[in-house]
Amino acid sequence: MPRPVTRYVCSSCGFQAPKWYGRCPRCGEWNTMAEELVRPAGPGRIHMSKPVAPVVLSRVPREDVTRFSSGMKELDRVLGGGFVPGSVTLLAGEPGIGKSTLLLSVAEGVSKGRGKVLYTSGEESQGQVKMRADRLGVGSENLYFAGLQDVDAILEQSSELNPILLIVDSVQTCEDLSVDSLPGGPTQVRACAIKVQQYAKDRNLAVVMVGHTVKAGGIAGPRLLEHLVDTVLYFEGDQNHLYRIVKAQKNRFGPTNEVSVFQMEENGLQEVANPSELFLSERSSSNVGSCVGVCLKGNQAICLEVQALVATCVYGAPRRVTSEIEHGRVALILAVLSKRLASGLDNRDAFLKVAGGIRIDEPGIDLSAGIAVMSSFHEAPVKPGLACFGEIGLSGEIRMVARMEDRVKEALRVGFDQVLVPAGFLKRQKACSNMTGVSSVEEAVRNALSSQQTRYNSESPMRS
Repeated sequence: MPRPVTRYVCSSCGFQAPKWYGRCPRCGEWNTMAEELVRPAGPGRIHMSKPVAPVVLSRVPREDVTRFSSGMKELDRVLGGGFVPGSVTLLAGEPGIGKSTLLLSVAEGVSKGRGKVLYTSGEESQGQVKMRADRLGVGSENLYFAGLQDVDAILEQSSELNPILLIVDSVQTCEDLSVDSLPGGPTQVRACAIKVQQYAKDRNLAVVMVGHTVKAGGIAGPRLLEHLVDTVLYFEGDQNHLYRIVKAQKNRFGPTNEVSVFQMEENGLQEVANPSELFLSERSSSNVGSCVGVCLKGNQAICLEVQALVATCVYGAPRRVTSEIEHGRVALILAVLSKRLASGLDNRDAFLKVAGGIRIDEPGIDLSAGIAVMSSFHEAPVKPGLACFGEIGLSGEIRMVARMEDRVKEALRVGFDQVLVPAGFLKRQKACSNMTGVSSVEEAVRNALSSQQTRYNSESPMRS
């Protein structure tokens, strides 16, 4: 009989090695190599499946996908219209971001509108979940709870109850007793996910699994976990802010990169149908160092306030502080502005943020960030009723970005009178009095700032 073989698997990226490493050679994470036993397949375990004859694809009858609502319109939009029976959805997010709160609200909505829902948790007891349910006002008679870690026991309880939705919180705490490893390891996560996925397909049951994230932001466990499920949702947000974003990274039954915005309240997560108006509700149009940018979060255009503060450098090296915008992007914008417009900017401290704590990693925010910096640098407010978008190149040119038509429509819908757009965009569009094309940062700043209030000084002249 073949003897089991020991190998080490990285819990972050799934890298396998015959010996232990303190640092994973593939992803560079420390202390992520976990030991697991591999039992070679014996003669009795090898079997050949029956051959399946190929069929003409065009003659295969089309199956209609029947969905049911999650009870939240914004979440249904991200899912592509709701949950699909037989599908497996993975919801990942940082600890304490609100994953269990969201799923408990979803379980309440589905149990009231469709039928029985089974909520299982390997992390919290009945009393802890009951406290959250009372705070959220959850009290449906069709919502059942089981505090289980054994995946076989979870599936057995589901078979007896026959629910319409099964929630597993979380897959990293599930345990398959036939696998010789600790819960949370790559082998356990893989084995439990495969069992749940096969059960969902056999019973035509919609399943939602909660996934933990690692420090780098990815989902903990082997990469197979993301390939195995039908839908991958990321729950993003800052615990110090009220807003949360659910983003579809993968969806076999609907569009990807869709996002929905929620607001964290005392009684749970509330849907935000109009995120642009919410993020701009506390903005003052006369603020210096503030500019509205039309950015993309997934496929949705959102108007956000970009704030900048340029201050005198106290220490020897000027600081560049930002959290919501990528640091490298901010450094590039400041370097271009210092070269093209303000020679003294490279000796000043610069602080940038996006009001509301929403992280933006797309190039459309460049122009609004640059205008906000120049507004603070010259102590001149941006013209009221103005929004903008565009990418700033190294030579100071304004380049086109994705989904520009949707950005313009969103800005006009919110109520902005003028939108600064890349000049190349106007060449493909009909002339519109609400749009002003700009080809360089110099032209954009001249059109954006209130020139009558702009103050120039000898140390930092504005170059024409």
